[in-house]
Amino acid sequence: MNLILCSENCKHQKDGYCCLREYGKITDVISSPCVYYDERDDENDKDKGAD
Repeated sequence: MNLILCSENCKHQKDGYCCLREYGKITDVISSPCVYYDERDDENDKDKGAD
């Protein structure tokens, strides 16, 4: 298991770590160096945690 530090406003980030469980779609986001970055839409994403 790899622990990947993350401080992005991403729905896969939780408690400072990336919690992406499986490969997601590759995004073309310039604002983040992560190819799996998926910006949190609202407070509901924070409550659910990582998908």
